[in-house]
Amino acid sequence: MSRLSVSVLITTLPMKLRNRISLARWPVSFSWLAGFVLYVGWVSYSAAVVSAATVGPLFDAPPIPVASDEVLLVSTRALGTDCNDKSMSRGLRCQRLETGGQPIWRTADWRVLLSSPAHLPTIIYVHGNRVTTGQDRVEGMRVYRSLKSHCRLKGPIRFVIWSWPSEQIRGPINDFLVKAQRTNPAAWQLAWLLDQLPVEAPISLVGYSYGSRVVSGATHLLAGGRLGPLTLGERTHPHRPPVRAALIAAAYDADWIQSGRFYDQALGQLERLVLVTNKLDPAMRFYHLGNGRGRMHALGKSGVYQPWRLGSATRRLQQIDVTREVGRSHALVDYLAAERKMSLLWHQLMKPNNASEKSSASYLSHVR
Repeated sequence: MSRLSVSVLITTLPMKLRNRISLARWPVSFSWLAGFVLYVGWVSYSAAVVSAATVGPLFDAPPIPVASDEVLLVSTRALGTDCNDKSMSRGLRCQRLETGGQPIWRTADWRVLLSSPAHLPTIIYVHGNRVTTGQDRVEGMRVYRSLKSHCRLKGPIRFVIWSWPSEQIRGPINDFLVKAQRTNPAAWQLAWLLDQLPVEAPISLVGYSYGSRVVSGATHLLAGGRLGPLTLGERTHPHRPPVRAALIAAAYDADWIQSGRFYDQALGQLERLVLVTNKLDPAMRFYHLGNGRGRMHALGKSGVYQPWRLGSATRRLQQIDVTREVGRSHALVDYLAAERKMSLLWHQLMKPNNASEKSSASYLSHVR
């Protein structure tokens, strides 16, 4: 990273941070670590400011779900990064939102997911980084509210909030690195659960920010891929039909779903993939400063890098650009507030298979 590029980046930082930086103290040549430090500092500052400005009360009352819908939270926080069949079976924690009278979350057995009607459409939302216990429910219910507001479904659904250990830890750089590594076991845990579900259940996955890593990693594993030493091993349902996925502000490299890259098997398990991008999102804009790969941007900034390399798989991709509506924010609530684009996302994710496919479903026909 050049001295000039660092200087330009510093001009984008808030005044309080700029005043603490003196280029005169820095050596002439910089490693990518200099950019990484600035990236983490800027994104951390932006997240704090945006959260304070746009997020409502942390524990606001959840919307009352439709009585016929099944809303659950499944958590791996007690498991940490344990990737073991027996540990998963014993350690998954589940809560169900009951709607009789005052809505209340009650403890349930996660196996209720296996006993529900097999044909029930299942939507699983995976949150991003720095989400605490309690906040996961609030954030998940905001996504549920968006879905129900914009997508008219003929019957009931099952909505699952997938909660993984993402509480903020000390040190912004340490937090960034630890959580990036933690998304791999989180992906394995989600893939394990998906493998338990009835094959008849239509499944749609929604990942936000780091949650996109969890979603993509899970589909990659289901398709027979591996994440370092992690593989699914013996499968309960080895011939699962492809699922659908939507990635909002995906915080991983823009070429990771291409052949030979980190999630290169993911598209093999996806019937449809919707990408929500924002060129002004600070976490997306400065992502390349922290990934150690120079100019490789985040998937959530401009979409897949050189998409033609995906061949015929591009027909299964849809990109929705929300730069104009969301602007300089990485807050989920601001993405959900882009109502016209969210309506399009839910339509693309949930429309029946027999719905006519229009040319706008092509990745190369971006929705702006």
